[in-house]
Amino acid sequence: MEDGLILEAGHITEVYGPVQALRNYLIKNSRNFIYISHPFSYSKLEGTEAVYYKEGKEEKKEKGHKRVNFQFVQWIKDFFFNINFGFKLKEKIEIYIGVDNLNTLAGIILKKFGKVKKVYYYIIDHMDRRFKNPLFNFLYELIDGIACKHSDVIWSLSERIKQAKEKKFKLKIKNIVVPVGIELDKIDKFTLDEKISKKSLVIMSMLDETKGVDIMIEAMKDIVKQVPAAKLLIIGTGPYESKLRELTEKLGLNNCVNFLGVMDHDTLFKFIPHERVGIATYKDDKNSYTYYADPTKPKEYLACGLPVIITDVPWIAEEVQKRPMGVVCNYNKEDIVKGCIKLLKDDVFYLMCLKNAIEFTSTLSWDKIYDEAFEKSR
Repeated sequence: MEDGLILEAGHITEVYGPVQALRNYLIKNSRNFIYISHPFSYSKLEGTEAVYYKEGKEEKKEKGHKRVNFQFVQWIKDFFFNINFGFKLKEKIEIYIGVDNLNTLAGIILKKFGKVKKVYYYIIDHMDRRFKNPLFNFLYELIDGIACKHSDVIWSLSERIKQAKEKKFKLKIKNIVVPVGIELDKIDKFTLDEKISKKSLVIMSMLDETKGVDIMIEAMKDIVKQVPAAKLLIIGTGPYESKLRELTEKLGLNNCVNFLGVMDHDTLFKFIPHERVGIATYKDDKNSYTYYADPTKPKEYLACGLPVIITDVPWIAEEVQKRPMGVVCNYNKEDIVKGCIKLLKDDVFYLMCLKNAIEFTSTLSWDKIYDEAFEKSR
């Protein structure tokens, strides 16, 4: 790791992901680090922040603009904050890591003016067509092409993203797969006896229309008929939450569907290891974030000892089926009900999946993944 200043700029929600994981890694492993976080407009976070760290300790925090409800305006403000922030810094940035193409574009511009030495483009999602609006989509792809072609290194979250970018932009620069990891040391210990005794199904998710939470609530109507003690625990918040609560009320499921709100990551890793099954019911859409990405949620479930119900969308579904580490199903209520009942009632199959899940995730340490990424980026 270089001794010079490292800056990370990324967009975040309340849900923990690679942006926060890289922040935690760099706090521990760099001498001089600045973390710029921009909230997405649909989150409930207050606004942009820049936090300075020296030798692993927070030195100061600089507040930026407040979050606005219109995402396009938010992005413009975020972009110019990055540019202005970089020009104000007295010290040259050794490595600028942009998580998404707009943050990366700011780093490329700063590099042109001598404020940055190296730019890493950290790609954590991809869609073949990002926006339905043709003008927005054209601008997005223009910025993405600049970010891909003019960065020094690309970090792709999955092999699918790596191949998609190389095919689209005919890239010749270094493109490294940097998959999702887990903070394994934070996971609470559990016993097999408590796992077997539980009949809980956990969803960790931003609550929007694309996450498949509604179909899981509908499935609970049939699940409780065969497993009366079954509970669905929903962790997260989002713009679709009120409609999901209305659906729960309409189906008369208030006694078995619990909305637990947002949990910070440390609390999450103390809570979910003591539950039974993780739910990752992604909608079957090849032009979706999930198809190309390496979603954090399934790996966190597995590392915490929760075999999963997962639809056959992200690449990790192949591993879940092969080992097995749960049940892979189609995106329909009947398949989801069948899979949930199997993991709730078949203890022999469940324990085999649990054992395989722990073995599979035992090497997925964020520290190891980022150590290798920085080494390959030299």
